[in-house]
Formats: sequence, structure tokens, C-alpha cells
Amino acid sequence: MTSQEFSALTARADAGEVEAQYALGICYDQGDGVPQDYAAAARWLSAAAEKGYAPAQGVLGIYYTKGEGVSQDLATAARWFRAAAHQGEPRAAFNLALLLQSLLVPEVEPGETAAWLKHAAVAGIPEAQLNFGIDLIVTAEVPADKDIAAEWIYAAAKTGLADAQYQLALMFDTGEGVERDQMLAVRWYELAAAQGHTSAQYNLGLHFELGHDGLEPDRERACELYRAAAAAGHEKAIDSLIALET
Repeated sequence: MTSQEFSALTARADAGEVEAQYALGICYDQGDGVPQDYAAAARWLSAAAEKGYAPAQGVLGIYYTKGEGVSQDLATAARWFRAAAHQGEPRAAFNLALLLQSLLVPEVEPGETAAWLKHAAVAGIPEAQLNFGIDLIVTAEVPADKDIAAEWIYAAAKTGLADAQYQLALMFDTGEGVERDQMLAVRWYELAAAQGHTSAQYNLGLHFELGHDGLEPDRERACELYRAAAAAGHEKAIDSLIALET
């Protein structure tokens, strides 16, 4: 952003234009056209949020969660996330669900956490789809619940989310919520491992070390995977690497 554009944006924000106040807050947040200044960002985001501008409310919730530009205040963070979520901001709904899951902020009504998590999942937030799927596995009362959980986790995995790819691989590896299929497990482990997911690298290493139907043992590939995970501090990978190389 040029200095002229920044000056014009500031003038619009000073005049009370809510979209400009939000945009100026983001400029200060990202250091776009001005030195990064979280306190200034928080002031402009607050101005827009107080006027009911949902995107500003969602970002301001993050500020209060992290204590950036403002004193950390999780109750205030939840208030802003909730305000944005009620206006249909799916990322704010997910952030609110995470905050409620931490138990550091109470629900305003029973089941609120799950409701916001599902809202964000339905809206297509991959992290929410993964978390919602995992919650369904944990709380499953009938096998069909785990089938639904697998569908949500698969939806997240398809977006390229490494944690979801790993979770889906683990499900195929163990047969939880899906029919056990070690080759599909390998496929999803490979996708997550390629993104540096250390647990995926380790589990994939086990597959190559031991082999199974459809996969010949490959000591060299196993060592390569263990080495990658070990470099990131994965303790089991370190132990497995030592065992293979001695």
C-alpha cells in the first residue's frame, strides 16, 4: 500500500467508515503501508467491532485470546467470537469452540461447544471438520456415529490438512470408523508425512520397516522416514532409527 493510499484509508477511518476502520486495523496488524503496531490495530479493530462489523469482531477475538495489542482476556475474546459467530463468521465460530473446549471460558448453554464446532465444520473450515469428527469418535454411542466421524475427517483430509490426513490414515490403520485398509493408511500417511507431520512419518516408517500385504519391507525408506521424524524430536522415531542402524 502506498503512502497516499494509506492516508486516504486513514481519512475514511477517521470519518467513521466501518470497513475502512477494519482495513486500517489489518494494515497495522500486517505492517502494510505502516510499521506493524498491534496496539494501533486493536484500536481500529475495536472501533469497527463496536459497530457490529463481524470480520473485525472475529479478529479482535484473536487479539484478546493471544494478548496482542490488548491485555489477554479470554472472556472478552469469547464475547467477540460469539458476536461474530452469530453473524455467520465460521472462523470465529471455530475459534469460539476451541476456547470453550479449553474449559477456560464457560458455555452460555449446554452443548454450545459442539454446536459452534458443527457450524464451522458445515461452513467448510477444515480444522473444524477434523475436530468435529474426532469429537464424534470420542462420544460415539453407535457404530454409525463413527461412520459419520470418518466422513468429516475425510472432508478435512481432502483439503490437504496434514493433521486430518494423519487421523484418517490412523483410522484405516486400525479399522476405527472405517474398514481396515493398510494400503489406504499408507497413502494418507504419505500425504501427511510429505508435509512434515512427524507422527505420520514415524507410522509410515513402521509400515516400510515391517511390510504387509501390498507393501514390501524397505529398510532404507523406513530409515529415511524415521530420520525425518527424529530430526524433529520424535522420540519413538529416534529409538526405531537407532535400532535399525545398529
